[in-house]
Amino acid sequence: MLGSLGAILGDDVSEGMTLSLHATGTVMAHLWGATFAVGGVLKLYGLYWGRSTMEIPGLWLMSAGYAFYGITVVTGLGIGGLAAGILATVLAVGCLFKVRSIMRRARIVVRQNDAEAE
Repeated sequence: MLGSLGAILGDDVSEGMTLSLHATGTVMAHLWGATFAVGGVLKLYGLYWGRSTMEIPGLWLMSAGYAFYGITVVTGLGIGGLAAGILATVLAVGCLFKVRSIMRRARIVVRQNDAEAE
């Protein structure tokens, strides 16, 4: 949802983004929103249909979107953007932990399959 708003509205979606990116804010906000929205769609698709090959790239894109938002909101608003920046950073890290968890489970399955094949 947030990514779709960014893709549609541009820098109007976040005052922090507008203030920190100045003249390039609109273009960057549209790109950020599109990236974030695509990441969310891939994540949901992978989660719903059990396709980690789609979920992982979605999580990477979402992590990048959260990190970008966290940086721009704190840069643009200073202390006023600290709460949103911290929340966005925690969500970015959460996405990375989810990727790590999926990859760990995939390695375990591969090892089990290799052991059974021997």
